Parts: sequence; structure tokens; C-alpha cells
Amino acid sequence: MVFRPRNSSLNRRNFLKTSASSVVVAGLFDLNLNKPNVSSSGKTVIIVGAGIAGLTAARDLMDSGYTVLVLEASNKIGGRIRTNRALGVPIEEGAGWIHGPDDNPIMKLAEQSGQKTFVTKDSNFAVFNHQGKQLSHQMISEMGQEHRQMLDLIGSGMSKDMPLSEALEHMAPKMSRDPVFKWMTSAYTEFDTGSPVNELSAMYFNQDDMFHGEDVVLVDGYDKLLEPLTHGIAILTRKPVRRIAYHDRAGVFVQTDKEIFESDFVIVTVPLGVLKAQDIEFIPPLPEIHRNAIERVGMGDVTKVAMKFDELHWPENTQYFGLMTQTQGRWNYFLNHKPFINANVLTALSFGNYSRMIETMDHDYMLEDAMKAVRTMFGPDTPDPRHYIATRWSQDPYTKGAFSYAKVGCNPYDFNVLSEPIGRSLTLAGEHTSFQYHGTVHGAHLSGKKAAKVAMETMM
Repeated sequence: MVFRPRNSSLNRRNFLKTSASSVVVAGLFDLNLNKPNVSSSGKTVIIVGAGIAGLTAARDLMDSGYTVLVLEASNKIGGRIRTNRALGVPIEEGAGWIHGPDDNPIMKLAEQSGQKTFVTKDSNFAVFNHQGKQLSHQMISEMGQEHRQMLDLIGSGMSKDMPLSEALEHMAPKMSRDPVFKWMTSAYTEFDTGSPVNELSAMYFNQDDMFHGEDVVLVDGYDKLLEPLTHGIAILTRKPVRRIAYHDRAGVFVQTDKEIFESDFVIVTVPLGVLKAQDIEFIPPLPEIHRNAIERVGMGDVTKVAMKFDELHWPENTQYFGLMTQTQGRWNYFLNHKPFINANVLTALSFGNYSRMIETMDHDYMLEDAMKAVRTMFGPDTPDPRHYIATRWSQDPYTKGAFSYAKVGCNPYDFNVLSEPIGRSLTLAGEHTSFQYHGTVHGAHLSGKKAAKVAMETMM
């Protein structure tokens, strides 16, 4: 597909006449203007962001005869699906599991593309206290059941919202102070939601839906799922969008650092963290109802340090390790990669407030801190890994967090309203635009399909 500069002075004049922000918009057009060659539908769509929401929308639109251009700010596609092979094996910096494979559209994509999957079992674990003593499997399982029951009771019985930490203290003060219960609240709840427990809505934290079945990992890498979605689609990387001017009659003008692109419709799929930071200027501004929702919905974080060792220093077939670190969220959950990629790789995870803090440190400090946790479990003589990978989603300028969560003060409508079209030329997509499946790859994928449908129906 070829994109060529084109003289659009008439369109620009008309746009300036009808725009309430004409003085500001006029500055947009000091750069080159580009518009894609028109396909059989006669309509063009720009998609901002090449994560799975954007790529899904692009695939559906292109297959329906629309001309599509995807603009991606970073140097690679995938968004928060980011598979790193620097350790010689696929390591997921972002999305790591297909959560609930039964009838899950992501599992269907994996099957269609012949991906090899491995079932991870939450029941396959070993948990250690802060001194490194392994606790009984039975005791952890029984407390896990009590933990689930208490959270279900809170999630279904709230009449007034408050932080989950306060709800736990109010309803189960003794239980909430138990070291095992506190560990589960971080390793399970903060991990699942990406949120510090003191910011998580007690009313809505677990009211979203899920698919059933035990989670699976994609052995050859999550990024392999993207290949069928990208076939034949024009994608430009290193094109951070700075400004979007949109109008029902004049169409859309999207400004990057060096160019302006024109289209009939735009789908904005950037992460919630980018919207919160207002890194993209919208002309006119997004409606107040959208701006308020962006402010109220939370953007969480999960930090990973994947470590590759020369030798195995932990039980080979145990899939998960838990450590009751005394600091909430600090390297308290570990994934053993050995069962599914046959490599001596262990990934340490941090959550919540600790995740935000540790990501401000340099990678060597993160490794040193994670290895203190590893040595607590497997002995002080455990050597440093030969290689490692550390993530910093909160510090990434194109994500500014890992995934969205139900923050105190927000409600399901705040998520869902973000998927509502804005006029006749703009809509948003991404995991943060659907309360039902927020924080998941399948939620992002389904939002992309919805956005494509909205665009097609609007342009009819």
C-alpha cells in the first residue's frame, strides 16, 4: 500500500471554518499531509496503536474493504504483548497467559495459528515464609479457600465503596493481618488486578467476567498470535501521535512528530496510562464524560525480572513459588519456566505500590533485590543468573502502566463509556474500554472488534 502527500487545501479550509479550535488547528498543517490511497470501500481509517486492540480492528476493517493505516509510537508492534528472546527462549515481558481458555477468542487465535500451549496449574506451587521455611501445601490450600470466600463476600456485599484494604480490615481484622492471608491478597489479588490493595475498589474489584478453564501459556511466544492479524496491513512504527483533530464533516487529521495523516475515521487504542497523561491532544477535547472516566479508572502495574541460570536451583516441576516477603508486593510470586520451555529460567514478580517504586530503580538494583528473595527460598549460595530481563511498564512512555483496574470511586460505566463513539469520526479501544474483560488480552481483542464495527456502521 502506498501513502502519498496530497494537496488538501480545500479540505483544510473547510475544516478550519467548521472547527471551534481553528487557531490551534491551523498550526497542525505546517507539516506534510498524507492520505492513504482509497480502497474499494472509499473510506479510510487511521488506527493509533499497534497493540492487539488496534491490530484486531485493522484486520476486521481491511477484510471489509476499508483502507487502514496503523500508527505505532514504539519501534515494534504488539503493545503490551511483548515477547523477549534475549535469553535464548521466549520470555513474556507483558501478557503472559491466556486467562480462561474455554471459548476464549485468544485461545481460538492460538489454535488457528497452530500455537503450542501449556496448561499452568495454580495448584502446583510451593510457598515459603519470610524466613525461607516452606509451608504445608494443605495449609496454603485451606487458607486460599478462605481468602476467596472472604473476597467474594466483600465483592458481593458492599453498599458503599471503599479501598479493599479498608474493607478487609473492617470485615475480617484478624484474618487480614494473618501473614498467609496478607501474602495471598498481594500475590493473588494485586497480581490479578495490577492494583495496590489500598487503591482497589472493594465494590467492583472482582465483578468483571472471566472465561473458564486453567490458564495456559504460549510456548513459542505470545507475539506469534499477532502474525495473522498483521498480514497486508500498513503499519508505521516510531510514529508517536501528538495531536488528533476530528470533525463530523471534515474528517480526521492525525499529527505525529513529522507528518500529518488524513482519514475519514480514527480509532485510538493507546493504553489508559497515555490517555491519563494527556500525551495526545484532542481537538476538540474529548467529551467531559470520557475525560472523567479516564481520570477515575485506575492504571496498575506488574514488574517482572526474568533470570536465566546456568544450573537449576529449585524443584524442576514446581510451576509457581510464593514468598511471604515482609514488604507488601515485593517479589512474592515466581514462575518456573522449566516445565514448558526446558530452560533454567525463573521470573520474579512484584505488584502494587512496590512495583511502582522498584521500577524507578536501575535494572541492576532490581536484579539484586529480586535475588535476595530467591536466596531466601533456595539458599544463600544461589549464584546470580547469567542473564536477566527486567520490565518497567510504569516508566515506558508509551504505556505508563501495565493494565487498568477498578479504582475506588469508579464504576463499570466508567470503563464502558470509553468505548462509546465520539461524534462520527472517533472512537477509543483497548482493554480499559470494557469493564467485563478489562485488564486482559481477550478484553483488548474484543474491544478492537467492537471499534471496527462502530467505525463501519458510522461511515455507512
